[in-house]
Amino acid sequence: MTNGLYEQKRRRIQEKLEEFREQKLGGTIQHILEFNQTPADLKAEIDKFVIGQERGKKIMATAIAFHYRRLAQAFKQALSENKGNLEWALKATRTPKANILIIGPTGVGKTYTAETFSQKVGVPFVVEDMTKFSEVGYVGQNVTDILVDLLVSGGGNPLVSQLGMVYLDEIDKIAGEAVTTKDVSGKGVQKGLLRLVEGVENTFEVGQERITISTKHVLFIAGGVFEGIQKIVKRRMVEHNLSGEWQDFLMNEDLVSFGMERQLMARFPVKVVYDALTISDLKDILARSADSPLLAYINDFKAWGIELEFADDALRMIAERAKQEGTGARGLISILHRVLLEDMYRLPGTFVGKLEVDRHYVQERLS
Repeated sequence: MTNGLYEQKRRRIQEKLEEFREQKLGGTIQHILEFNQTPADLKAEIDKFVIGQERGKKIMATAIAFHYRRLAQAFKQALSENKGNLEWALKATRTPKANILIIGPTGVGKTYTAETFSQKVGVPFVVEDMTKFSEVGYVGQNVTDILVDLLVSGGGNPLVSQLGMVYLDEIDKIAGEAVTTKDVSGKGVQKGLLRLVEGVENTFEVGQERITISTKHVLFIAGGVFEGIQKIVKRRMVEHNLSGEWQDFLMNEDLVSFGMERQLMARFPVKVVYDALTISDLKDILARSADSPLLAYINDFKAWGIELEFADDALRMIAERAKQEGTGARGLISILHRVLLEDMYRLPGTFVGKLEVDRHYVQERLS
């Protein structure tokens, strides 16, 4: 981490610490103590936002609900034994962790699902791009910098921060070997990451204070494309005369063959495979998701007194284009912008009160 970036984060932490100074119990800790959502309840909330990936959402909802319920029960017990001392209660709490690994193509909602779960549980959340990390002593960030980001996400409160979730994006990119200035062969980065995932304490100096943060209770969710993993699994299935869907036979040894460290993969016992989104999925994201990118444009036009309405065939054509371009859900907003750009420029300030978009309109704008 560069000195300038570190100083910027240090100042943010110090500002947040001052905000928390008079608070005896952070909102996040209260959320955890009161957490009682069942896996089915949690998935039902996620279903409003994340379209498709039914099996994956079910697996994740179960792992996350059990993690925080288990933590809540152990935390309550430790609090009573330590006479309400939060810091000592967290240290005394002992719970196993079921970190999650999500495998799937780009644009299928891996990061979005994890972030949405964190919002519904009510805990800090950070996304870390693993391609930026290197072994300690080499060019680039090292994995302990993740703790600084987690502390910032937790509002500078170390007790709150260590109850959060960390999403390790593109973890597959630290496997294998490459000749660069960074140890992206993965050995050094993965070993450093192993310590973090297992649970480590680190102390920072922020202004006149020393802050210690632990990852013992942090839930790690890692995601990546893992291009070629399907072939590795299927080859093993042929060798052992196994039949069925390859996703059901994914094992740690396949990930080791891919280039991941065996010990690190063992710390991610929950494996989830996301499928490529279908045209129907992409259309439903536009039409049904509570976080549909279409809603932003509807509200934008409404601010100018214009009602924006999309026909069903128009939504399907946009979904078809996203599928064709291979951009998945994240490509929908770009396509919508291309479709609406001309009228976004032309209509504000006119007497037009309604814009109806059909398949012909979309086809004309995208041609």
